[in-house]
Amino acid sequence: MLAIAGLGATLLVAPNLAAATPAGPHAGPHAAPAPKPDIASVQKQLGRLAVTNSQLVDQYDTAVVTLGKAQKAAAAAQAAARAAAASYNAASSAFTRTVQVQYESGGITSGAALLSSHSGSNYLDRLDALRLLSNHDSSVVDRVSAARAVAASKASAANTAVAKARASKTRLAARKSTVTTQIGKYRTLLATLNSAQRAAYQRAANPSVKKSSSKIQNIPVSGTTAGARRAVQYALNQVGKPYVFGADGPSSFDCSGLTMKAWQAGGVSLPHSAAGQYSYGHHVSRDALQPGDLIFFYQPIGHVTIYIGNGYMVSAPTEGENVSVVPLSAFDSDYTGATRLT
Repeated sequence: MLAIAGLGATLLVAPNLAAATPAGPHAGPHAAPAPKPDIASVQKQLGRLAVTNSQLVDQYDTAVVTLGKAQKAAAAAQAAARAAAASYNAASSAFTRTVQVQYESGGITSGAALLSSHSGSNYLDRLDALRLLSNHDSSVVDRVSAARAVAASKASAANTAVAKARASKTRLAARKSTVTTQIGKYRTLLATLNSAQRAAYQRAANPSVKKSSSKIQNIPVSGTTAGARRAVQYALNQVGKPYVFGADGPSSFDCSGLTMKAWQAGGVSLPHSAAGQYSYGHHVSRDALQPGDLIFFYQPIGHVTIYIGNGYMVSAPTEGENVSVVPLSAFDSDYTGATRLT
C-alpha cells in the first residue's frame, strides 16, 4: 500500500462518518449523541495501517523465502548425512570381513612364514604379502575412522539445518498471525466509513488509471529489452485481479508476488520479497526509468511495483484493492529507489 497524497481534503468533503459507538445502555431519549470520529484522523490511521501492513507483508514474504531456503538446506544436509552413513557402513563392513578372514585362517606370523617357506625367495615373498596385508588392515581402519567422523559431522549438520527450518516455520506462522491481525484492524477501521467516504478514500489511496487509457496504450517500449517487454505485458494482463498477501498468482497477487511473476515471464528469477528484489539488477535514477524497471517504496522497503513508462506503474496495492495502473507521481514522498534487471 502506498501513502495517500491529499486524502484528507478528499475525505473532508465527503458525508460525515456515522457514530463510531452507540449511546450507552442507560442513555435517555435526550442524551447527547456520541461524538463522531474525525475524518482526517481516520484517514491518517488508515494511511499508517496501510504502510505498516505493507512492511509486515514483506516481512512475511521474506520469512517464506527464508523458510524455503532452510528447508532446502535441511533436505541437502539430510541427504549428505545419509550418504556419509552409507559410506561408514560400507567401510565398517569391509573392516569386519577382513578381521573375520584373518581370524578364520588363524592369522600368519613372520615365524610361520619362515617355517612354511621352501626357499629364501619364497620366504621373502611371504613377508611382502604380510606387509601388504598389514598395510591393507591399516588403510581399512583409517577409512572406517574417517567415514565415522564424516557421518557424525553430517548428522550434526543435518540436525542443525532441520532445527533452523523448524524455527523459520515457527517465525513464519507468527508473521502470518501478525499480518492477519493488522489487516483485520484495517478492515475494521475502513468499515467506519460510509460508502461515499470509502470510495473517496480508495480513489485517493489507489488513483488507478484504466488500462485502456490512451496514456497507457501509447507507452513506447521499443527501446527496452524483450524480457522487459514481456514483464510489462504480464503485469498489465493482471490488472483487475485482487490483492492477497502472500499470493503470487495466477488469480491474486501481493506486490512482490506480481513483480516476481512478471519478471519470471521476462526470464529473470526473483525472490518473493520486495526487500529481496531490491538487491537484484543494478540501481537506476528516477529520471532514467525505463519500462520493466522495479520501483521500491518506504524505509524499510515494504512495497514494489513495475514501471511501464510515461510515469505509470503497475501495482498490487493492499487489502481490498485490485492490481492497478497508477501514476508514480502520486507517491513521490514514499519513493525509495529503482532497479533494472536487464
